[in-house]
Amino acid sequence: MYANNPQTFINSFHSASRNVFLTSSIGVAIYGFSNTFKIGLSVNIIKIISIITFMFSLMLGVNTLMGFKRYYDILEQDKDNLPNYVDLEIWRNYLYITSIYIGILCAIVIVALLRLFNRVSLV
Repeated sequence: MYANNPQTFINSFHSASRNVFLTSSIGVAIYGFSNTFKIGLSVNIIKIISIITFMFSLMLGVNTLMGFKRYYDILEQDKDNLPNYVDLEIWRNYLYITSIYIGILCAIVIVALLRLFNRVSLV
């Protein structure tokens, strides 16, 4: 029943994943841009904006992963109605890849927050 059009869902998943990658890239660019300022307050504000961008990307990634996992589980239960072109093993790999990226993104957010707190506490 739910397997009527899995191609549309995988396309949506790839689009949402691309948005996560692009948003986190914007966070990296903003973080690097913060070093061009001479005033410490400006640097801190831009770094906070960067961290907010990273957190948004992280939340978007978690939401994407949860939605894809939920649909994947439904397809696993409904294998009889799956089209022949759907390979659930490859789809599971997408779950792993996205999970790893979200883990990396978590590490980036933690490191960026620690660096910001250290910078603010030194001032």
